[in-house]
Amino acid sequence: MYDAQADSIKMEDIAKNYNNRIVLERIRTNEKGASLYIQNEHDDNGEGCVDYVPEGAKDMGWLGYFVSKSNCLEKLYIRDFEPPSGASVSDVLEPFITGVNCNKSITTLNFYYMNQLDGQIFTMLVPFFKNNNNLDILNIEECILGAEEARLLALAIGSCKKSLQHVTLLNSNIADEGMVDIITSLSMHTNLQYLDLDGNRIRKNGCIALATLLTCSTTELETLDLGNVELDDEGIDTLVPVLKNCRNLDTLRLCGNPAITTKGWQQLASILESPNVSIKDLNIEENNIDDEAAAVFATSLVNNRTLVSFDFISSAPITEKGWESFSKLLCDSSSVNSTFRSNHTLRYCDVGTNVIDTFRPLLDLNGRDDKKEIAMIKILQHHNEFDMTPFFEWEFKVLPLMINWLERATTIPMPENFEPNIGPRKLSSIYQFVRGMPLLYVEARLRRELEEIKVAETQMEDEQEELKGKLLDLESKHQLSQKRKRSIMERLDQRL
Repeated sequence: MYDAQADSIKMEDIAKNYNNRIVLERIRTNEKGASLYIQNEHDDNGEGCVDYVPEGAKDMGWLGYFVSKSNCLEKLYIRDFEPPSGASVSDVLEPFITGVNCNKSITTLNFYYMNQLDGQIFTMLVPFFKNNNNLDILNIEECILGAEEARLLALAIGSCKKSLQHVTLLNSNIADEGMVDIITSLSMHTNLQYLDLDGNRIRKNGCIALATLLTCSTTELETLDLGNVELDDEGIDTLVPVLKNCRNLDTLRLCGNPAITTKGWQQLASILESPNVSIKDLNIEENNIDDEAAAVFATSLVNNRTLVSFDFISSAPITEKGWESFSKLLCDSSSVNSTFRSNHTLRYCDVGTNVIDTFRPLLDLNGRDDKKEIAMIKILQHHNEFDMTPFFEWEFKVLPLMINWLERATTIPMPENFEPNIGPRKLSSIYQFVRGMPLLYVEARLRRELEEIKVAETQMEDEQEELKGKLLDLESKHQLSQKRKRSIMERLDQRL
């Protein structure tokens, strides 16, 4: 029917609403770059976005037909849609979905703000999931899903022939049993790069299923959001071993899981010490992070050179003691070498207002791109005079190196209200070097003599070993000679 009338039918004969007629015409003419919104009322969703308010089976059937013929429509949103009284979402959308199932261009499928999303819509969409090889993104946000709806969604996801790359199930209040079904179906999607499960419930069985999924996606997964999923220490213990092998994991969010204790945070912090992990953004806000847990994370970040952003505004108070551990992480002033080896990578840390004064300036300093420059400024800020004695092992190279280092410092923009006093530091370094020259000369001379003695001893040991070999050889020849002599004498005696 649609094919026979498609060229001649007028939009006025399909839809009463003017905006709907514009949408139908855009889809029919295959307008490039359009995103289609199915919702309760017309709204301005931005340039290139078109919204459609369903009027009945006829107009939805035609909309679905035009979508089935489109090769330019990339994004489909079903948002905040409530059907007329007595009808279900699937009843109203069925004629439309019949056409959607034939579409091959849609890359993103979205369901937003639907209080009770009818699971039958996922059953109807199974052909779409099976046949569309361009579908990369599935977003379901603020849609309440019961156990049956979660099961039907899992079946639809499992029917995909192409691996999804981006999946969001945000605030859908899915129970653990439903999450097990969905996560298990997602385990087949080995190209998964983004997974947001915030606002659902993941208990023991869900964590086991998620560990299996992570094992399948270790090479691709970049973002994992497990905020507000009721994780506890047992769940952390299950996930940490596989998270340590997620080499491309860039962002990890675990906010709003207050059941995790310091023991669980100790396990999680060990991920930051793993050489396989390259997490840049870690969010553990609204959890019970106390001074002990803060110190654990600070210790785990000592040798970490990847984490850039760390948000941990805590529901438990962190005192000055906890913040001091992080200040020491960013600048250990116990020695010049310790300051040089401090963490110069962490630059964003949403920690609230209860923080010591020394912490924020260090974060600001870490915001610079040149890490050598950051280390230099920290050294100048926290070490007024350099003790040259530990560097005397470099002998006469140390003074030019130190002077050149100070010269480079004059070219670096310093933080506000900080004066490095390069001139006096140069004079101090020269004075210490001159004062230490006798010690430097004596030590250098003694070291050379010691090396000469070691070389001579080694040579004598080699010669001694060589002489031992010659003596053994002579002794062996003497024994053979004596043996031969006895043999000859015995033969002569026998003749006589």
